[in-house]
Amino acid sequence: MKHVPGWIPGRLLVVSLALALLWGAGAAAAEDAFEIVPVADGVYAAIGRQAAPVLIGSNAAIVVNDEDVLVVDSHLTPSAARALLAQIKTLTEKPVRYVLNTHWHGDHVQGNQAYINVFPGGVEFISHHNTREDILQKAIPSLQRQRENLPQQIAQIEGRLAKGADAEGNPLSDEQKEQQRNRLKRLQAYLAELKQIQITLPTLTFERSLVLHKGERRIHILFFFKGHTRGDVVVYLPQEKVLISGDLLTGGLPFPRDSYPVEWVSTFRAMAGLEFDKVIPGHGRVQPGKEHLELVTSVFESLVQQVRDAVDKGMSLEDTKRAVTLEEFRQRVTGGEPQADRSFDQRIAQTIERAYKELTGELED
Repeated sequence: MKHVPGWIPGRLLVVSLALALLWGAGAAAAEDAFEIVPVADGVYAAIGRQAAPVLIGSNAAIVVNDEDVLVVDSHLTPSAARALLAQIKTLTEKPVRYVLNTHWHGDHVQGNQAYINVFPGGVEFISHHNTREDILQKAIPSLQRQRENLPQQIAQIEGRLAKGADAEGNPLSDEQKEQQRNRLKRLQAYLAELKQIQITLPTLTFERSLVLHKGERRIHILFFFKGHTRGDVVVYLPQEKVLISGDLLTGGLPFPRDSYPVEWVSTFRAMAGLEFDKVIPGHGRVQPGKEHLELVTSVFESLVQQVRDAVDKGMSLEDTKRAVTLEEFRQRVTGGEPQADRSFDQRIAQTIERAYKELTGELED
């Protein structure tokens, strides 16, 4: 999926794409919004269904312990989090005691509020301390900008439908009109939720590692280095040999908009040093073994080295983009699927730019 993190100015196109991908036209019941995939004993991946009537955004992971439940990531909207809660209740009557946010992007934190006041004793919200800072400094202002900007985008779509023409005045086909109507419906639903969202901040943060001891189960929450953002953490279950990666690892190439590709390579290597048989990624299907991690690591290692060589030669960013080639990896990443190929090109270009700025000292936390 993008994958759709929390947004900053000028990224409303990302919102539209996210909603197009994450909310289908079907009429599935809210209590069946997620495919619940068993991964190990008491460990499940929650993968949003295309026909879900709620705006989902990201995968979640569910860890059912002896006395309580840990949920990893809370989705794009409170309605999605409530839908997941309904499905958790079909798995267990145990209370959710912990909600972990793997990083600050909106599709992983905006559902936090759904857990408030639901369970006696309350819920602890966990993140890396950088993530808490980024929620305060980036996610919350971004949420306000979306509330301000989405009405204009909705009005533009309504105007096109009224005229039966696109922004350039070209007549809309019946198919294009239907696409615009669906897009309008999604954005209207999202705006209605945006007006109700109040970001719930993490209540427990840490620097490097945190371990929850739950009977015989040990839940390791680990920060290695910067990666997809400056605060990404993974959840590692050593006995079950399961890794919950957040958006450090997704289907295809991960989304690099707020990334630190040079440090991300070190994070990938640290992840590979863990013993696991299955990965629950931030987006996409459950992954067996380490093959996909190894592939993405190879892509990033090659990209970073090529960008480093270009920087050492004093090349400009645009010349660097033209010089870096990763065609040897394309087929293995995209399978030759046209949309995946387009995504590959876009994400490689963005990752090159982030790596270039990281190596030239232009990136700021």
